[in-house]
Amino acid sequence: MSDRQVSDPDGGMFLGRRRVLQGAAAAAGVSLLPGAVRAQRTQFTEWGWPQPYTAVAPKSVEWLKAKGWWPLKVAWNPLWSDGNVLIFIMRKYSLLQKRGVEAEFPQILTAGVMNEAFVPGNLQIAQAGSLGLLRVIDLKVPTAAVACYPAQRQAFLVPLESPLKDSLADLKGQKVLKRPAVVGVTIGSTNHLGLLIAARTLGIKEGEDFIIKNLGPGDIITMPKGIDIVGIWEPNVLMMTDQLKNARILELIDRYEIFNGYSYIRGELEMGAPDVIQAYADALVEARLIARLRPDAVVQELIADPSQRGRDAALVRHDAEIYVFNPKPTINYPFENVKGFWTDLEVFQAGVMNDAGILKRRYTANDMASVLRPRYLAATFEKLGWNIPKTPPFLPPGWPGTVGKPPYPPYGTMLMGRQEFPGPGDLAREWTFAGKSYAPT
Repeated sequence: MSDRQVSDPDGGMFLGRRRVLQGAAAAAGVSLLPGAVRAQRTQFTEWGWPQPYTAVAPKSVEWLKAKGWWPLKVAWNPLWSDGNVLIFIMRKYSLLQKRGVEAEFPQILTAGVMNEAFVPGNLQIAQAGSLGLLRVIDLKVPTAAVACYPAQRQAFLVPLESPLKDSLADLKGQKVLKRPAVVGVTIGSTNHLGLLIAARTLGIKEGEDFIIKNLGPGDIITMPKGIDIVGIWEPNVLMMTDQLKNARILELIDRYEIFNGYSYIRGELEMGAPDVIQAYADALVEARLIARLRPDAVVQELIADPSQRGRDAALVRHDAEIYVFNPKPTINYPFENVKGFWTDLEVFQAGVMNDAGILKRRYTANDMASVLRPRYLAATFEKLGWNIPKTPPFLPPGWPGTVGKPPYPPYGTMLMGRQEFPGPGDLAREWTFAGKSYAPT
């Protein structure tokens, strides 16, 4: 990895305290320990990124050009909670360019279309839910999943006047509707997966207690007549309940299925230009720090972007607050297997889809090991002086759930609210954010 460094002309760099401390130490006739010197040498932007930036090596740029991957193609879904804001900031603030990587950011709204471009190499960085990642495993495309977008809320919703009051358990034996409920989900999607797990957990049967109507997200959010229940993900849940006011939540899909999505990168870069992958991981976390420091400015910039044309500004703001501004900035770390996240969970949930005939084979821990790459964000955290979280930040302390054994106790970024950062155990060494220095506690 290159040792070349570039400065940030717009970074709002703080004056490091090294000279002050060294002067004080000399006057007192003492010397600073090497570790202390290293900690105090670091200068930070206003949003807490260490300066100067580390640029990718010239040979990596030449390698990308030789592959026809210059500028780098970084796809993003402008309507997807969390990842939409982070990639927007990465583009808006030129965070890859500051690390020596020219990039373009095509907008793609579905995992299927994303993979149609990713598989032949027409884009090098994709962004999709777990099912999109499983598909590239199937196709044996070398892939590195370097960051995740976890625990986004999904819900089963009903019309405002629906007699269904408690949960999908009301469907058992047709006890409320006196007929099979019509459930609208997108076949093969995460809301379909949530329905399958819920049915297994609650003992309700397709064909007897409910029938499935295949609907796209655009139809689902209208809460169409003749549909008793729909399943959908954010920000559509917020849109239906808070903006359109055409539905209410019956219960959260989260009780049965734990959502995850990924930023995944062409695996060839691990051999030819690993510092480009590291630059992306660094830029992603820096984007989250900018969002945490400047939430109002970021929302205003995002709302003004053509990608958000037609979207309700209050919805964009609320969605960003829940999934970007409030969580700890370590939220995107792709655990391999901590409390069952993510390997055990992905294998279990994919198994349910396989049992239903949606996925054509069973997945294993080795399949997940072939793609999960936490080492890149681990290196980012080390650069910042952060510790890797001991548990996923979207879990409440002492969370009693067991992955693969729903229904799950409450969890999620919405439940956690605004999370303190840094808090106890978050820092390995001193870090500066918004003009304030924080020491490990």
